[in-house]
Amino acid sequence: MAKHYIITDELGRVLRGFSDDFEQPTESAICITEDGGRHFELNGVINPPMTDELGVPLYKFDGDQVIERTQEELDADKPVVVPVPTVEERLAQVEELVNGTPSYGELLEAVNILLGE
Repeated sequence: MAKHYIITDELGRVLRGFSDDFEQPTESAICITEDGGRHFELNGVINPPMTDELGVPLYKFDGDQVIERTQEELDADKPVVVPVPTVEERLAQVEELVNGTPSYGELLEAVNILLGE
């Protein structure tokens, strides 16, 4: 029989799971099953995804067991997406900025807008 382990971060979020048939645990690994199958298993699922498509951990370790994280916890870890202005929007900003006789600073700012900086 194989032992199953998890690796967590400092907040107890489960980053990954594995079986000692395929990987030897480090000191930070937490054993969650002493008599598991060859492949890591969680809640009856063999090698389940441990993160969503954005890399947000789906599970946490509460000190005794691995449990699913709440939707609120998952949402709190979602990366912030900063909207990127389109070329048309950047060009409109530049045209507004350099209307008339622009100063050197205004020209420099216009270049930065066009470069997306």
